[in-house]
Amino acid sequence: MPSTKYQYFSFFFLLLTSTPILASAARCDKADKFALIAIKSELNNPPGLSSWTSNTSCCTWNGIDCNATTGRVTSLDIFAQNISAPIPPSIAKLTALQSLNAPYNQFYGPIPPFLGLLPQLTFLRLDGNLLTGSIPPTLTILDLSLVGNRLTGPLPPSFAKANFADLALGDNQLTGDASFLFGRDKNLNALNLANNKFKFNLTNVEIPEVLDILVIDHNKIYGSIPAEVAARKWLQFDVSYNQLCGPIPQGRYTHRFGAKHFDHNKCLCGRPLAPCK
Repeated sequence: MPSTKYQYFSFFFLLLTSTPILASAARCDKADKFALIAIKSELNNPPGLSSWTSNTSCCTWNGIDCNATTGRVTSLDIFAQNISAPIPPSIAKLTALQSLNAPYNQFYGPIPPFLGLLPQLTFLRLDGNLLTGSIPPTLTILDLSLVGNRLTGPLPPSFAKANFADLALGDNQLTGDASFLFGRDKNLNALNLANNKFKFNLTNVEIPEVLDILVIDHNKIYGSIPAEVAARKWLQFDVSYNQLCGPIPQGRYTHRFGAKHFDHNKCLCGRPLAPCK
């Protein structure tokens, strides 16, 4: 009789090997397949989507993941396909979509508000494109990256109450107040606002308890760095090229970052910069 250890290993191996087979063999939802064919056409039939053919299951296509039980499309990945087009309107028909990953293309035009209305979408990455205009107020998506586009204007007020985990808006031309993104009880893990034109007072913002990445360099942020920064276990921290003033809070994890992460402010002082007078 096989040992308990062997039985456990056999069950674990079966679980690992059977799951992807079920997922890849899932029967593609008919409506989702029609939507994907329309998306391919709206993207001018790029070579990277050549596997998207009407005589095969869409769950086997490149860049597509499906729910193993329902066959609904849950993930759409169009990473660095050299696509030049507006964001396809037929994506709105993929109502079970949870993840849309489409960075490093040449998508242009505004971000369509319907993306934020997809009921199950929790991951949206559109960085490294040519998107313009303002950010739609509907785009309160858990994990959102719009880095490296040409977006302008202030953040929508709806972002104040949004439940972001990771928010990356760097390298755009965004303006105005972004202080409402902060809050001690928010679940924000990472915030990137670098290389924009944000202008707000950092002095009294409450740093979220779980925040361990704060990159807000190259803006017009003023005031002082909150004292609570000293006690956090930062993975990334950069407040350089702003208008900040006063002593840098001294803590174990702020010390790991060199002067370049604090430099080029109005009058910051203290380690790793010059001593305060």
